[in-house]
Amino acid sequence: MSDVKSLFWADQLAIQVKERAKKENSMPVIRTAQTPSGGKHIGNLNDVLRAHFVYKSLRDSGKKARFVHTHDDRDPMKDIPGRIADLDAKWYSAEQFPEMQKYIGVPYYMVPDPFGCCKSFSDHFSKLWIKGLEMIDVYPEHISTNALYEAGKFEPYIQKTFEKIQDASRILAKFQSTKEEGYIPFDAICPNCNILSNVSSFDLEQKTVTFTCGGKTMKKKTSEGCGQTATVPWSHGKLQWRFEWPAQWGIFKTTFEPFGKDHYEGSWKSGQDISRIVFNEEPPIPYVYEFFLVNGEKMSASKGNVYITQDMMKLLEAEVFMFFYTKRPGMQRDLDLKNIFRLIDDFESAENVYFGKEAKIKTDEENMKRSYEMCFDSVPKIQPLRIDYKFAALIAQAGGDTDRAIELLKFTGHIKDEIKKEDREKIEKRLELAKFWAQNFADPQLKIIINEKIPSVDLSHHQRKAIKELLDELIKDKSESELQLAVFNIARANNMEPKEFFKLLYQLLISKDSGPRLGAFVIAVGKKRVIELLDQV
Repeated sequence: MSDVKSLFWADQLAIQVKERAKKENSMPVIRTAQTPSGGKHIGNLNDVLRAHFVYKSLRDSGKKARFVHTHDDRDPMKDIPGRIADLDAKWYSAEQFPEMQKYIGVPYYMVPDPFGCCKSFSDHFSKLWIKGLEMIDVYPEHISTNALYEAGKFEPYIQKTFEKIQDASRILAKFQSTKEEGYIPFDAICPNCNILSNVSSFDLEQKTVTFTCGGKTMKKKTSEGCGQTATVPWSHGKLQWRFEWPAQWGIFKTTFEPFGKDHYEGSWKSGQDISRIVFNEEPPIPYVYEFFLVNGEKMSASKGNVYITQDMMKLLEAEVFMFFYTKRPGMQRDLDLKNIFRLIDDFESAENVYFGKEAKIKTDEENMKRSYEMCFDSVPKIQPLRIDYKFAALIAQAGGDTDRAIELLKFTGHIKDEIKKEDREKIEKRLELAKFWAQNFADPQLKIIINEKIPSVDLSHHQRKAIKELLDELIKDKSESELQLAVFNIARANNMEPKEFFKLLYQLLISKDSGPRLGAFVIAVGKKRVIELLDQV
């Protein structure tokens, strides 16, 4: 991969990262983070995948780099997610865990795992998140923020914050109208009830803070606290987010960090001041990305449209899912699950170009190839065999197995050579994915159950004659498109509108007024089975 040649967005960012690291005489550090507050949805993947692509670009160019992913497990539990997933990615309603409400305001690492399989809430959901990342071959260094506090890594930044408290509080007041000068941006963990509360004073010599446990008001919930006044060491508390974030830049000597536009106006702008004025350090190279929609809406637990990586792996191959994140990160996009085959088509177009087919727009060619490379930990040396996703959904729903799929693909001309083991595995996988999609997300007309017996329908003479003529055509060696054309011709020859004949056939075969393209459907189901059904007429 040539720095000069590539216009791919991650390659361009990697050039900036290398220049910054060279100037600082250091190894590039790419950093990202997440709070283990529940099953982190695929929108949260934006952070880690933007970072991953830049890290991969550095690695592809021969540059050593570090890719760090922190888990902010000392953050307080602000609310209970509407749905909670176990480690097998099976979802449960939060109403099944009413006891979790009493942990509002408690750091995630101190909240028990609702499923009892891990040492804490944060441990459970960090493991769930990591499992999802590994399914798409993304492997950063995973580091617990709580472990950093326990190891004293934040102590220099806590000290600088307290030593420059006037500067620190003035910066906060500039960006947050609710904060006044003199405010201390530090929370302590109550030794009595474990709830985080804001501190009232600090001692630089003893390295302690004093507070009265009154809980915190958060976005949706308020933690009450127990009212106890106590003094605890710095290690038994945490910097508030606007200071903790730039402190982590400093701890890891971060060169580059992506984040969503929601942080750009607030936390990022205050973070730059805090980093330079309070911590005497230069903030990393930022990259602001746009959020995306799912089915035209923001993901919301209350709407039930929150998906984690494991959910998407039931629909898509990992490389296809990754491809979605390579495209236009600065623009809002929509992941349309009903029409997910469009994303698959885009990916396969890039795959064809990568393996030698000319791009429709010549100037897109190199970018398509680079996008394709980004989707793999190791790019295939030979173009993989792919079967049409919608066709795979038809075959799978019709009860077709891999052998049936291969037989049909040979008939349609998609396969001309002997099937390799890896191609067979890909066909099996696509059949499984496409069937799940058809049954759960596709347009209802693509969800099919083939009749065992034709329903009772009053047929006219013309309709019976047309069906007889179609049976004569079905026994011939006709392709999908030839069968489709035959239906049109037979309808017209029998004084019927083609749409009327199609409707009748769908009613007889699947008890619906419409369905998938009939020629493809007949091929997928098998002519023999269709003949047996229509012969009942």
